This record gives sequence, C-alpha cells and structure tokens, in this order.
Amino acid sequence: MISLDLDLSYLSKYYNIGRTALENYQGMSIVQIMETEAEKGNNDAARFLMQITNNPEELANLFQLVNPENRYLILSNMNQDDLINVMACLDPEEMILGLSIFTPEALVELMMLLEPESLATVVLNTMDPYQFLQAIPEEFMDEFIDSDDIDREIWMQALGEVDEEHLQKMMENITGQACYDDRDTILATMSSYSDDDFMASLHGMETEGKQDLILNVLAKKPELFESFSQEAMTYPFQTMQKEDILKSLMVLDTEEMIPMVEDLPQEIMALIATQIDPAVFAKLLCKDFTSVIANCGIDLS
Repeated sequence: MISLDLDLSYLSKYYNIGRTALENYQGMSIVQIMETEAEKGNNDAARFLMQITNNPEELANLFQLVNPENRYLILSNMNQDDLINVMACLDPEEMILGLSIFTPEALVELMMLLEPESLATVVLNTMDPYQFLQAIPEEFMDEFIDSDDIDREIWMQALGEVDEEHLQKMMENITGQACYDDRDTILATMSSYSDDDFMASLHGMETEGKQDLILNVLAKKPELFESFSQEAMTYPFQTMQKEDILKSLMVLDTEEMIPMVEDLPQEIMALIATQIDPAVFAKLLCKDFTSVIANCGIDLS
C-alpha cells in the first residue's frame, strides 16, 4: 500500500468519515476504507471509486497531488514502462527541471543516448559547424571522413571548394615533395587514385584543411552532421556549466529527451517524473492508473 498524506477534511466533508473513524482503518487502502464504510450504510462511500476516477480535480485535492512528496510516493510504486508513460506527459520545461538533478558530467553521458538527429539539433542550436569543428579534436574529424554516409563524389565536390593552399599541403604530405600544382591539376590527380589512396589523401590534410573540407560537405548536405559520433557531438559540452547544457537541451521536445532517462534506475525516473503538473497527473491517474488509486492509503502519523 502507498501511504499518503491525504486531505482528511475532504473525507470528512464529502464522505462523513472523521479522523477518529480513520484511525480504526490504519493500514487499509482508501478503497478498502470506502468498502468498509459502504457496508456500514455510507452511500457516499459506496460511490467513491466511480466518483473519484471521473473527477481528476477531486482526486488531486484528496491525494494532495500539489505536494511533490505525494506524487513521488505514487510514482515510486510504478514500473519502468508506466514511469516512461508518465514522463512522456511532462512539458519540456518540466523534463529539463527533472534533469537538473544531474551533474554536468552525467548530463553529457545521458546526451550520448539521444538519437543522432536530436543530438545534432542540440549541438547546432548551441554553436555553428565552424565553432563545433574548432572545439573538437582532429580524431573526430578523421572519424567523420571515414563515415560510410559520404561517398567519393561528395568528397570531390567538397574538395573543389577547398582553399588551394590546403590542397597543395595535402599533396606535399602525401608525396613528401613541394607541390605548386593548381586546384584543377590536384583534383585530376586525386580522381585517378584508388579508393584507399583517395581516403588516405583526405586524412593527410592538415587540421585547417580538414575543417575547410568538412564545412564544404556540411554546406551541401547539412544532414550529414549526424554522421559525427555521439562522442564527437557531446565533446564541446564537457567543459560547459550545467545551466548552459540544460539551456541547450531546451530545443528538444519531451519525446526526444525520453532516451536520456528511460533506462535510469526507477527511483531516479520517479524523481524526474515528480515534476509533472499535479492536474495533468490527476487526469493520468484517473485514465490509466485506477489500480494505483485503489492501492493508496492514509498516513496518519
């Protein structure tokens, strides 16, 4: 049974059950109390469950759902799937408030659970692609270059807009000799390379050249930003303050944030779900959780 701090005046006013009578029902659920009262001829009590599940406002008053401790006690008795369903009813602001219990390091770990599209949205709402590339190590750029999502034709188009000096330095890194060829000559040479040699050439570019190349790819196909790994996309957030991370996450809707929380320990999920609006929670209990209502009792301590 879930022992709640209920509104005893409500029971007295609407069901004629005073505190003295309730003390005799210690350890019984609210439904068991009403059933006992009904057997004693209390007609109002006999109609309790039907009335309360059809009137969320009354349920919110009786269960004092405005009290976050009561909401948490109810939620902590729900299973994982039910908690996910409750969290799906949170407003994005409420979900963000729930996530504020985590440290910045933990938030970054949870961000890696987001879908690539959602995570890319967070990153690009916080910084532009140039700022992102300035903030990540070169190894993440190399991972992007190796992505199977980008074919050789796209790379050739992007190379066509790379600064000529970057292309010359790339050829020098490959051949070990000074290169004075113009852009067209270098591109013609690269077009004759095998796939392995072609990719090796891209990896042979200096950091600024790789940044220029990747920016050209993203300018043509912005959706390819999702080809960066979760580790890469979350890297710039590792040095951010919690408030800034949470502000960045506000671009997402609740459904997009669910992957961050759906596998957390149930007591943590319940704590996050406690942010739900009391009126919304009451409607949800009446609609989908009548068995939970029936399991609630009174804490007279």
